[in-house]
Amino acid sequence: MNTRTVLGLVGGAICVIGVFAPIITIPIMGSQSYFQNGRGDGTIVLLLGISTIVATLTGRYRWNWISGFGSLVLIGFMFIRFQQAINTATSKMQAELAGNPFAGLAEIAVQSVQLSWGLPLLVCGAILTIASAAKRQITASDAIGDN
Repeated sequence: MNTRTVLGLVGGAICVIGVFAPIITIPIMGSQSYFQNGRGDGTIVLLLGISTIVATLTGRYRWNWISGFGSLVLIGFMFIRFQQAINTATSKMQAELAGNPFAGLAEIAVQSVQLSWGLPLLVCGAILTIASAAKRQITASDAIGDN
């Protein structure tokens, strides 16, 4: 098994596993995965991870460009939407709870919502997928220098 194949298989497997890992941790409610019971972009990233594995096993590494960058784009949009939701919730809470003695507790609750370890896992899987597409297969003539 060559390096390119290992990168593709590991990257695809990490993407498949990563959609079920905790992405967001919310106090009291717990953690949520990117898959969200089949709703959302996690399903698409899951399919892209499976397609990475299939493309790698069939030697069609060029398809990994699509699945790798597609996964990164979806993960990036999720990250941006998360940041926007936190900013919106914070500003809305500050406006609605101005002068309320419990405003500090609400602010602590909003600030305690955070991204979890599943996000870096998904990013690593997508990067490994792209690396498998980018890695050029070295042939015997390349190693000898017969270009």
